Amino acid sequence: MIRYVYLFILLSFSVTSLAQNAVGRWKVLSEINEYQGEKFDSHIALLSQRPCATAIQYVINIDGTYRLDASQSGCDDKYKKIQEKLYSESVWTISGNIITIGHKKAPSVGQKYAFTITGNKMVWIGTEGQGTITYQKL
Repeated sequence: MIRYVYLFILLSFSVTSLAQNAVGRWKVLSEINEYQGEKFDSHIALLSQRPCATAIQYVINIDGTYRLDASQSGCDDKYKKIQEKLYSESVWTISGNIITIGHKKAPSVGQKYAFTITGNKMVWIGTEGQGTITYQKL
């Protein structure tokens, strides 16, 4: 019995620690997707059209909100407002090594990713074919 309690505490601490490490400001380094068997980095494609997007930050807040912050990106105001509005009601939850990005009205329904954090890098691998996103903590 003591062994199971210890294992439960250890697993709870690991999940809590992983969630706490995810909290913060991140920038996207790459977003690898696949189309018709070909892999491509959609983040590089975005940067070729909007170099300012390199300064966009994704904010995982302790209160469970997930936001895009383009305020310091240098992008035009219309683009910043559209992008920030898209994330204005996003929330996150973690269960084990799965992070779900949902909407505040339906937090458990959304995009699910298996994720790992190593140093200042966080990698999300889509559980339903969404591709792989690599972030760097700021």
